[in-house]
Amino acid sequence: MFSGGAFVSSKEIARSFNFPKALSSLYIIPTFFKGIYYVPSEKERKGHFIDKPAQFFSNLFDFAYGRKKWYWSLSTAARHYGSEWSSTKILEIVAVGESKKLDIISRAESLGRKRSYRSRTLSKILLSLGINLVFIHKGKRIFLKEIKIDSELGPVATKERLKKDAVFFLPRNKDKSLRRLYKKYLQ
Repeated sequence: MFSGGAFVSSKEIARSFNFPKALSSLYIIPTFFKGIYYVPSEKERKGHFIDKPAQFFSNLFDFAYGRKKWYWSLSTAARHYGSEWSSTKILEIVAVGESKKLDIISRAESLGRKRSYRSRTLSKILLSLGINLVFIHKGKRIFLKEIKIDSELGPVATKERLKKDAVFFLPRNKDKSLRRLYKKYLQ
């Protein structure tokens, strides 16, 4: 179970191991979803980083939502297609389920201010992801028909789906900088 790069639920860990000990010794790292933990490789654990952030997020969303219930969209898909060049450090996905905003940078800074070794180490690990925010937009199942699978990223919105997502999520998003980006995708 403690092979690197895997995601596990708290129930799986508690069945076989001492959960508090695994958590305190950083054999497992809490993710942004309740009850889901990441098992870092030995190199990641000792180096205090995540080796492949894109794969980390892709596998996390597969574990949290299911393999065919989410896709990269909006600013993330636009960067993938080369139509967005800004370094926003924002990831956006559309998932069947709930909307959610993950403020990774605030969480890392909060952990970094604490005195414990574990908290400071978790802060370094979160900062190694190179992402400030993750927006999870609530989509509809029918949206999933217009995606393609990229060998590195996983499920990505097609260019047509990207425009439809911009139209759909523009009135639903309150972030002014993201709204400007969405309008740009429609041109």
